Amino acid sequence: MLQTLSIKNVALISSLSIDFGKHFNVLLGETGAGKSIIFDALNFVLGAKIDKTLLRSGESTMRVDAVFTNLKESTLELLKEFGIEEDEIVLTRTYSQDGKSSIRINGLPSTQSVLKNVGDILVNSYSQHESVDMLKTKNHLIMLDKYGNEKIKPLKEKLQSEYHTFKDIENKIKSLGGNDFERERTKSLLLYQIKEIEDANLKVGEDEEVKERLKFLSNAEKINQAITICEELLSDNNDSCINSLQQSSSLLSSISGFGNIDECKNRLDSARYEIEDIYQTLVDIKSSAEFDENEYEELDRRNDLIKSLIKKYGGSIEKTLEYLENSKKQFDELENSVALIEKLEKDKSDIETKLNNTAEMLSNVRKTYAQEITKKITCELRELGMKSSSFDVKFNRLESITLEGLDDVEFVFSANKGQELKSLAKTASGGELSRFMLAVKNIFAEIGSAQTLVFDEIDAGISGETGNIVGQKLNNITRYAQVLCITHLPQVASYGDDFFYVSKTEDKTSTLTQIKHLEGDEIIYNLARMIGGDNVSDIALSHAKEMRNLTGK
Repeated sequence: MLQTLSIKNVALISSLSIDFGKHFNVLLGETGAGKSIIFDALNFVLGAKIDKTLLRSGESTMRVDAVFTNLKESTLELLKEFGIEEDEIVLTRTYSQDGKSSIRINGLPSTQSVLKNVGDILVNSYSQHESVDMLKTKNHLIMLDKYGNEKIKPLKEKLQSEYHTFKDIENKIKSLGGNDFERERTKSLLLYQIKEIEDANLKVGEDEEVKERLKFLSNAEKINQAITICEELLSDNNDSCINSLQQSSSLLSSISGFGNIDECKNRLDSARYEIEDIYQTLVDIKSSAEFDENEYEELDRRNDLIKSLIKKYGGSIEKTLEYLENSKKQFDELENSVALIEKLEKDKSDIETKLNNTAEMLSNVRKTYAQEITKKITCELRELGMKSSSFDVKFNRLESITLEGLDDVEFVFSANKGQELKSLAKTASGGELSRFMLAVKNIFAEIGSAQTLVFDEIDAGISGETGNIVGQKLNNITRYAQVLCITHLPQVASYGDDFFYVSKTEDKTSTLTQIKHLEGDEIIYNLARMIGGDNVSDIALSHAKEMRNLTGK
């Protein structure tokens, strides 16, 4: 419910804060006092498009805060979709003269789109077409199914179970190659792919080996030249490194036994042996560094083949070999799938028949409930003074069954005799819409997430007993939702629980809207003013008391 609405610098309002009651909140006051401004401010903080003219004259920034508490579980679940986990919601929105605006939800920055969605979850404002769940065609089937939940729910569950079974069988048939033509085509493709990979005779790690050998051969001449020079320096002349080490070792042998000579000789011999081993390794490398054009071309073709295969089948040799095994397995399944597919096709036909029958049953049950809803809403509209109005539930049959069945449903309405039934958003004016929604809310009870319902222009074009009926129906709604209502009819207002009187004051430079929460005799007095005008008589006061007593308030 909306607990507190704080408004600053909006139109005639400088600054005020309203603490609403849990049930039926009535806003009273003279025309032009600013009652609708309060609803304008509420719509602003709920994400409506910015009306720049709402910024109070002479001020730079307007701000509205709304605090929502005691939210029901279904509402909290919907809010989680927008990352809101708290059970108390604080919406804050500002707009400045320079065109800048800010939005915060529980203190965190947000966007107008998110605010609008959150606002629609929290509040239905029946003077604002775009914020009413009922006007969204996508909700009409949901509402119908909730209305007939007792019979519709088990049928929907049965349909959805059969639908999933049907789709599972379809997918299994598809995985086995579909029909005969598709299966043979898949087998042919698999055979080609299996042969292509097997003929390549790939080995794990081969791609790196081929790349290294190609790189080596590409640098064969450079390698050969470098090793040849090394051979000369290490061993191939009298001044080579190995000969020098050997001569040095012989000289040290002639003076062995003195100091550390023997140790030095041993170290020289070890170095010579290591260099001789290095020399032999270089000789071996040189022998393989002779460029062979045939070998190079063969390796280059092999490298291209490996790259092509791993690109097609997985990105690596390991993945390509894994693809090969899976393809062999799939081919074997297809080879042996004829009997399995015959069984699956029969199962598919059987479940499809059941699915079609269930969808037809669900559609028929929906149509029965739709007729019931149509009669009840039409009756409600008559009681609310809309005697020439018409309502119907329009069914459009879908081309194929979905998880929701075969039905696309839309509520259609006409306020006047002889007019074509059309989409709700296109036909109902503000007052008509308020009364229509009032009728719907009394039929559909607790359907919908919004716990706060705002009714403006609810009494447009009605009086007398119809006003009393409107008051009764608004009062009925307060069993499960908070109601905020602007009214000029005492018959409607008399059912209120919390009363707020909106007035305006003027000085030499400005006009201010103020609001007061009424108590006890103040409520009776203002009801009497609504009955008999500003000169309140004893008769009007008596009548006001009687109206309150009759409502049980």
